[in-house]
Amino acid sequence: MKPSTTASFRLAASALVILLLVSASAASDPNNAKVDKLFAQWDRKDSPGAAIVAVKDGTVVYQRGYGYANLEHNIPITPQTRFDVASVAKQFTGLAVAMLIEQGKLSLDDDVRKHLPDVPDFGKPITIGHLVHHTSGLRDWPESFRLSNVDFEAPISFEMILELVRRQRELDFAPGEEYLYSNTGYNLLAATVAKVSGQSFRAWTDANLFRPLGMKQTHVCDNTAEIVPDFAESYGGDGPGTYQRVISQLSAQGSSSLFISAEDMGKWLLNFETAKVGGRKAIDLMQQSSKLNNGKKVNYGFGIGLDDYHGHHMFQHSGSWAGYRSFTMVIPEKRFAVAVLANTANMNPNRQAEKIADLYLGMTDTAKSDKPSAKSRAAVKADPATWDAFLGTYRLGPGWLLTITREGDTLMTQATREAKFKMTPTGTNTFLVEAYSNREVEFVRQQSGAVTNLIYNGIDAPKLDLPDLAPARLAAYAGDYWSEELGVVARMEIHDGRLAFRHRSGLWFHFLPIGPDSFDADFRGWTLQFTRNAAGEATEVKISGGRVRNIRYTRTTLPQSKL
Repeated sequence: MKPSTTASFRLAASALVILLLVSASAASDPNNAKVDKLFAQWDRKDSPGAAIVAVKDGTVVYQRGYGYANLEHNIPITPQTRFDVASVAKQFTGLAVAMLIEQGKLSLDDDVRKHLPDVPDFGKPITIGHLVHHTSGLRDWPESFRLSNVDFEAPISFEMILELVRRQRELDFAPGEEYLYSNTGYNLLAATVAKVSGQSFRAWTDANLFRPLGMKQTHVCDNTAEIVPDFAESYGGDGPGTYQRVISQLSAQGSSSLFISAEDMGKWLLNFETAKVGGRKAIDLMQQSSKLNNGKKVNYGFGIGLDDYHGHHMFQHSGSWAGYRSFTMVIPEKRFAVAVLANTANMNPNRQAEKIADLYLGMTDTAKSDKPSAKSRAAVKADPATWDAFLGTYRLGPGWLLTITREGDTLMTQATREAKFKMTPTGTNTFLVEAYSNREVEFVRQQSGAVTNLIYNGIDAPKLDLPDLAPARLAAYAGDYWSEELGVVARMEIHDGRLAFRHRSGLWFHFLPIGPDSFDADFRGWTLQFTRNAAGEATEVKISGGRVRNIRYTRTTLPQSKL
């Protein structure tokens, strides 16, 4: 039966009263206006921005949108705007796995090949627990795809990721030996949920997570061409006048590709307290840490990082893909949680969420500053004659070199792809660099007086004995190298007197010698290690990055173009 006109009017009037009461309650909290100020620089018509939601004591205390979801069509962000929250999606996969474990359909000790037999046999089993806690040794697909020359603005499907796993022949490390964040593991977890349940991952999460919580603006993206209403476009750039769209056509179920609004995220965050979906045992299981084979603790649960907030247990996760940035944090003891969902790459949602938490929990006096505190030590007189031992190149990390030179009585520092900056002496072996946020560089001398390394920002950087590689010697490395695992050829060439690789975009990327047969890329943090045969010929190169190690490329001979 259809309700009468009078009944409909009463229903609408009641809803309006409730809405006004909620609005009045929100307006009465002075913290809300302070939150608005945190997002003032994005809360304008010519800027993308964010939507936020904060929950406290079992209820949503504030939710609001700032900036625009679509700059071309002037569509503002609201709490109902949907965002791609990238890796924040892992906690949803984590609860799915925890629920199936509680139902007896999965075990943390299950070999993943029990459910997904086309995963290669690496000699030692990779368990569901290894996948959950990022201790599997599987290569991370984003970095593998970059090495494969994949266009990140073109469609990247779930099947492409699974095929990458099928082609992998070696692990980065033996399962359980190390912790190394791997999106790939969570894609396999999504595939496992689908296999065990007999439903697609999207269908299972819709039926078992989203609909029971009334999350009508949330779904797992399994079709990059699908039209999604109220969806925020993704933008890069530093501010108004520089923004540009960053295209994303990714469907990486399990690890990312979750589309959700701030309004729905509030319902999700409240569920960590109510356990309406999943039950208390599954929610608690999500917050359990793991241990490596050597007994070292891994502070990562089921899709959530296990952390601390002013001495209180807290779990959190961030997400970053294309121009999307997101962050959620839950502090159970304080009955507080917050999420920031952004469509602009120039926002740090982690810090914004922490500031919001500080406001509502009364921690503003101990809130962290966005900028490192400046050193108060004054410049001192030093003897430049003792500085020659400091000169040289130091390796802070893959592709991140720091070269120390001297210009008269001034020491200069220059990091990879950066300008030179003045160093001000503050001690015999210490210097302040104003351009490095007033951080200090300390040179480490041995008893002999030789300098072997420097300390910067907690990094112990060794001094390199750089090989003299003239173009004629570099030619020994030039050639084509084939990766069976990635199904791609890397052509090493000599360009501008350096070993180089030309990307599909036409850009040249160069490699910096750091030791015998070893090079750092001047981009993306990759390293190259060549292997020679008995005749001294370079026959293989292993390429490593932050989340992939020793991908083999064998030297081959391909027909040369006669352009």
